[in-house]
Amino acid sequence: MEEIFVSAKGREKRWLLRTNGETTGLYTYQPQDDSLTGNIYWGKVVKVQSGLGAAFVDIGHIKNGFLHEKDFPQNVEAYHSGSISIPIGKCVHEGQKIMVQVVKDAIGTKGPRLSAVIEFRGEHLVYMPLGHYVAVSKKIDEDIRKVLRGLGHEWKESKEGLVIRTNAASVNRDVLFEELNALRNLYEGLQRLSNRLKPPALLSEEQTFYEELLDHLKKGEGGRVYVDHQSTLQHLEEMVGKLTKDHWNFHLYQGNENIFHHYEVSAVWENVMKKVVWLDKGAFLVIESTEAMTVVDVNSGKFTGKNDVEQTILQTNILAAKEMAKQLTLRNLSGIIMIDFIDMKKEAHRIEVINALSDALVEDRQRTSILGFTALGILELTRKRTRLPLTTYLTQPCTTCNGSGRVVSAESKAFQLERDLWELEGVDASQVVIDGTKDVLQIFAGEQSQHLKKLEKILHKQITLHEENHPHPYYKIRKIE
Repeated sequence: MEEIFVSAKGREKRWLLRTNGETTGLYTYQPQDDSLTGNIYWGKVVKVQSGLGAAFVDIGHIKNGFLHEKDFPQNVEAYHSGSISIPIGKCVHEGQKIMVQVVKDAIGTKGPRLSAVIEFRGEHLVYMPLGHYVAVSKKIDEDIRKVLRGLGHEWKESKEGLVIRTNAASVNRDVLFEELNALRNLYEGLQRLSNRLKPPALLSEEQTFYEELLDHLKKGEGGRVYVDHQSTLQHLEEMVGKLTKDHWNFHLYQGNENIFHHYEVSAVWENVMKKVVWLDKGAFLVIESTEAMTVVDVNSGKFTGKNDVEQTILQTNILAAKEMAKQLTLRNLSGIIMIDFIDMKKEAHRIEVINALSDALVEDRQRTSILGFTALGILELTRKRTRLPLTTYLTQPCTTCNGSGRVVSAESKAFQLERDLWELEGVDASQVVIDGTKDVLQIFAGEQSQHLKKLEKILHKQITLHEENHPHPYYKIRKIE
């Protein structure tokens, strides 16, 4: 059975997944880390550069978006019909208002990558108002693919496009047609909204917190969901739909104590920040992540075993492989991962370790490729990158040691302070005094202290902030009276 614990009261959202009593997923969403990918904007073309075959579009952010000529509907149509592509100067002109969608976030000096071919993602379909083509998942049996492709061409209007997803093969065609019409209505609603707005303007925003949680609820086998916020609970119940809702029991947690503390799962967040992970029988892992890769060292520690040395090494490495599969998910490690297992002389033992790791990764929803052992005996694997590692969200480089280590970030400390104050809701006190470093207090208070004032009003308490010098982001609730 699965249990999901959702902390949604404050600005930072978190949820934790527990399967059969063991934590199997940790998810954090901080406001400053919100991705723009998937957002739809009503933009204005500020520059057209024929040499680049692209236009720059003002979507209301510091950096203008980059829109390549191949990402215009007319060139998508040209590509699928085998026609000659149309140059950027004939696709758009400076000053033109245009609906665009972010397909890649800004990186360094580059602004976000945009597309004028808008995608609306449903549970079984991806609808493109100006997509011009029909595609069907290759994972579907060929006979069913032909039927679904025929339905797509029958249903779509001349300029529309459809991508039919894998799970469409298992539902009735009426369900698909209803979903298509619902996605059409979404687009028409955005068109009406854009007519009333002056660019640049945000028309539709991806809610990563809800999207990822909802995705798990729809794919999971069922269990209990505990949420500490009434409107969030109602929103989730509405979004999951009647069929999925039957698999999940939703509960509103109304206690003053933080939901993670109450259900005794808060320590997991602290543990994933540690470099050392202890295994059974005294063995341990050392996990270090760099910008280029993640490196893991396996140590036998006090584990000597009752058998011969080779069997002891094998047992330790199998324990490490199983634990590493859990840590990949919990820490959201991705990219290149190198695991330095204790040296094994027998090829059969190496195969056993690879099989143990492979079996433990079966439930991981991210694609992981095990490439094998290198000449130095290090196991090499890669894991698909979707979000940043959890430590990147929650920590920052240490200024005291010139960045060679990491400490809990000012943002994480500010949101932790917010959660601590929520526990005072209903407590008989009128004033709270907080000491802290300037960075933590500024983030906590918000722009022009708007969030501080909002929290004071909700909690019915005066909150006084005092700055203190400290080598790392820091706060302390000094007085409650």
